[in-house]
Amino acid sequence: MNVKAQNNVKVYLSVRRMVVLSLVISVGIHVLFMLAFFFGESLFVGSENLPPAPKFRFGKMLIHIAFSFVLIFALFLYNRKMMGINFIKKWRETLFIILGSTLLTTVLSISFSYLNLAFEPHRPGTPFPFRIVRDVLVRDYSLMAVVVMACYLLRSLYHQKAIAVENEELRTENLRSHYEALKKQLDPHFLFNSMNTLRSLIDLDQEKAGDYVQQLSSVLRYTLQNKEVVTLADEMACVRDYCAMMQIRYGDNLKVVFEVNSKYDNYKVLPFAVQGLVENAIKHNIVSSKQPLVIQIVTDDEAQLKVSNLRQPKIDDEGSGIGLANLAERYRLQWNKEVQIIDDGTHFEVILQLIEN
Repeated sequence: MNVKAQNNVKVYLSVRRMVVLSLVISVGIHVLFMLAFFFGESLFVGSENLPPAPKFRFGKMLIHIAFSFVLIFALFLYNRKMMGINFIKKWRETLFIILGSTLLTTVLSISFSYLNLAFEPHRPGTPFPFRIVRDVLVRDYSLMAVVVMACYLLRSLYHQKAIAVENEELRTENLRSHYEALKKQLDPHFLFNSMNTLRSLIDLDQEKAGDYVQQLSSVLRYTLQNKEVVTLADEMACVRDYCAMMQIRYGDNLKVVFEVNSKYDNYKVLPFAVQGLVENAIKHNIVSSKQPLVIQIVTDDEAQLKVSNLRQPKIDDEGSGIGLANLAERYRLQWNKEVQIIDDGTHFEVILQLIEN
């Protein structure tokens, strides 16, 4: 999943959601306290031994609900701020959330306790009710734990949903790209040119015609596979067959230079990624005796594969860029990697990141 989706904290912790959760948690926990006040002691002491029940003050409970609501909402805001920061090490995020939430809870809880007691002045000489402050702190630390767990739970649910959506987008994109690749290869124009080339070869060189049929068969077979990712070795086998077919068609006017290190054979790449780049280079550039087209396919020490050529565009060609945009989107969805495109007007290069197992 990409970084933007990971840090889109305002989606799963919107202001509206935080207000609703703050209200539900503050009311819910005080309702539990009220039930414990009325019925809790009877669970452990016989009813005949119970002292007279003290008077329950609903007005005071409403004040505590209001204070708790403010505290919980402040905690949600703080947690949203921390979760929106892209910490390189996640333990730092957890540390900041726990320490900051504890400090914020302590300050607000004691402040609210003093404010609440200010409306209930004690007789002179009466010691300050530290027990009440202690009980309030215990309650508010419990609320803090609930808020922190709720934030992490909401983020986890959001991430799971986002991953499911991206996986569905990826499957849809792969099906679309597979269909488009199949349509390209089975396109009547492609087959017509292939059959014409084959017919000419049969008359001129039957052995070369046999090789051409095998190469065409390999390309079509590769097109019919149903894989989301392939090894570089499999992709390059298809590329070599395709290039061999094109070189039979264009002769010395087309040259493809392969400098692919075999140590990357088992690295992963998207199907038709390299083959599609070679096809685009041939489609959008002049290939003639006066302007031979040289395509270079090389790998570097950073596990990157580069497909490049000098720009010699056809006069009537207006590339839409759909193929490259499709490839870039598939790479982003599959591995959250960017496809680098370098075009300085004279030289065109596309860089793909090879993915290690």
